[in-house]
Amino acid sequence: MQERRNTLKAAMAAGRAHIGIWCSLASALTTEIVAGSGAGWVLIDGEHSPNHLRSIMAQLQVMGGFDSEAVVRLPSDDANLIKQALDIGARSLMIPNVRTAEQARTIVAAMTYAPGGVRGFSVGHRANAFGRITGYHANARAQQLLAVQIEDETGVANAAEIAAVDGVDVLFVGPGDLSTNMGAMGNPGAAHVQEAISSVRKAATSAGKASGILAPVKADADRYLADGFTMVAVGSDLGLLARGSDALVASFNQ
Repeated sequence: MQERRNTLKAAMAAGRAHIGIWCSLASALTTEIVAGSGAGWVLIDGEHSPNHLRSIMAQLQVMGGFDSEAVVRLPSDDANLIKQALDIGARSLMIPNVRTAEQARTIVAAMTYAPGGVRGFSVGHRANAFGRITGYHANARAQQLLAVQIEDETGVANAAEIAAVDGVDVLFVGPGDLSTNMGAMGNPGAAHVQEAISSVRKAATSAGKASGILAPVKADADRYLADGFTMVAVGSDLGLLARGSDALVASFNQ
């Protein structure tokens, strides 16, 4: 048995844009609905959503029936959380608030078996189809993708060094945190924030790596795609449900 190809990783390496949708409702049912949309990737959020290991695993299970790649965002860079996420079958990870190249190298090590890293060894788990994937342990890194989030001025300043780390695939801007940390809460369109966002993209491109961003406003997403961002999240299950229900009720109340 062979591991399924990571189409998101292949697209990022080739410079092809892939559209994604955030899943924040911690529901396997809603994630299944979103995965059926045809989005290139779906993010299962473990940072700002009420997810835990079992609910993330349930969402990975339903996504197994779709071509869309599942990306799991963890709440931190804790090596034990990374190990657990990988063992339950997450192979594309997003890690928030990465500030330095050394931090990025530590994350890569947590995703990698010895001698190259420190990921704990387990003979059979969901990631290797319970022991059925031939050569999984020796080749585990081949289908893994790592997106590190740049969310403050320190991360922006160190973006080039972070992008140069072997094993980092994507520099992913978190515009909400970045704008807040740069004194422009709720206004990622502020000129100085946009300049920082652009500098992250340029740092990634210079290192031969992909860049990504969350852009739920279509005009923003179109602009970022035109600028060269390739891993672009264009909405969320929560936002689609909230705005859709708001619009529906408002249409009857007018």
